[in-house]
Amino acid sequence: MTEREEKAKAWLNRNYGMSLKLEAIGRRLERMESDLEKVCKPIRLKEVQENEGSGNGQEERMAEYIDLSAQLERELMILLAKDKETLRVISMINGETLQAILIERYVNRLKWDKVLAHLPPMDKSTLFRYHLQALSAILPYIPEEAK
Repeated sequence: MTEREEKAKAWLNRNYGMSLKLEAIGRRLERMESDLEKVCKPIRLKEVQENEGSGNGQEERMAEYIDLSAQLERELMILLAKDKETLRVISMINGETLQAILIERYVNRLKWDKVLAHLPPMDKSTLFRYHLQALSAILPYIPEEAK
């Protein structure tokens, strides 16, 4: 792979770390939901009014869950905006197969065997050859500040 193709690949992969982070936050939220279901009793307005401040840490757990949910939503919006930019750039290259390879790999973040399964029949060497062609083709369209 040439240095230019490596740059294209790096630009396409720029969202991968954020995607992993969002998956981790999502798993943490699922665990928190489970914990909250076990610990928190349904809150009734009357109880809250009568027992203000005696929540045994439930309020703190709920606040942490809400904060984490908000963080996930903010970061997801950023990731979606970057994916939209990536799709816009990918759409500029010629060749539906080349576009599909880049979308499956860098937007859908699939492993190579899954990318291969979503394309017209071809062997791995052909897939990788097309991938290099797609990286070369996309380079002129990558925003200048990213190069």
